[in-house]
Amino acid sequence: MIAQKNILILGAGGAVRGVIFPLLACKPLQVVIANRTVEKAQQLASTFATYGPITGCGFDQVPECSFDIVINGTSASLSGAVPELDSGIVQNAFCYDMAYAREPTAFLQWASQANARSTADGLGMLVEQAAEAFFIWEGVFPNTGPIINELRA
Repeated sequence: MIAQKNILILGAGGAVRGVIFPLLACKPLQVVIANRTVEKAQQLASTFATYGPITGCGFDQVPECSFDIVINGTSASLSGAVPELDSGIVQNAFCYDMAYAREPTAFLQWASQANARSTADGLGMLVEQAAEAFFIWEGVFPNTGPIINELRA
């Protein structure tokens, strides 16, 4: 799903840092990190540059290309805000918000209105991280599907 895809990541904090190496290991065409602080995005990109095609820029410098995957790693959508971006960047893209809430986040609402192909939030990531921790401590990997379904109910 990630190989040969153009990926845009919004934000340059710890959660984003944690997903960059696994994304690059899947051999995307490119990963672009956009952040309100350009230097932070560029610094994070340079940290991982030896692992694959990655660049950093400001929100206002996002390349005009067709992104296949757009990942929101900012906390802005939890407070109802979305980075100021051209809505065309999410058209026909899979948009993923690392945050999660009972209702769709501001980012996911914006992406849906901008004709994203599909959207998902970070609840599954949270549950899978907990399952990995449970496996480390107990030696048993729990069935996460029912847990996610229960949390969504």
